[in-house]
Amino acid sequence: MKMKLLQIRLLVKDFRKSVSFYKNHLELPISLYEEEMEYALFETGETKIELLPRNVMAEGVGEEHKPVDAETQSSFLFQFKVEDVDKSYSNFREKNIMFVNPPHDRTDWGARVAHFRDPDGNLIEIYRMLGRDK
Repeated sequence: MKMKLLQIRLLVKDFRKSVSFYKNHLELPISLYEEEMEYALFETGETKIELLPRNVMAEGVGEEHKPVDAETQSSFLFQFKVEDVDKSYSNFREKNIMFVNPPHDRTDWGARVAHFRDPDGNLIEIYRMLGRDK
């Protein structure tokens, strides 16, 4: 099973302030910006940086009931591109990895995803674009 680090998603408290920082202060080129969805993607080479509000990601993994500042709520996410989310999920489950949620389609993201945590509680997403063969 091959996993490729696709993006690091920073789960931010203040989306606009964070976008301004990465765009204007660090001068990272922004390749995708969705004001209404509160999503930004910065080109940083092969591995990209995404910004997404914490509450949006918390809802995406079923943790919306936790306070935004809770230590248990993630502030970043490693996103790995995999060939088959369901097969990767099965392989990881065989290795006793407990998932936050099973594979599911996020049509609003255009992806099939599943989420789990490392031993320190860091959130990891396995990801595959919907409708893509490669």
